Amino acid sequence: MVEKLEKLKVLINHLKEHNEDHAKEITELAQTAKELGHQEVHDLLLQSAEELRASNVSLAKATELLAK
Repeated sequence: MVEKLEKLKVLINHLKEHNEDHAKEITELAQTAKELGHQEVHDLLLQSAEELRASNVSLAKATELLAK
């Protein structure tokens, strides 16, 4: 049981890092879209990046609950 719990914590932390990496990449893509004159694409990509970061808030709360 403890082993499964530790694995769950590790996987959640991995997902948080993975999401942040993708959020950074998406933000870079948004800048490229803006430079190419695609403001709406830029805005949607930034929204997507923020949604990933919002997901990380939930993942962080889950990690906190597992630590109790």
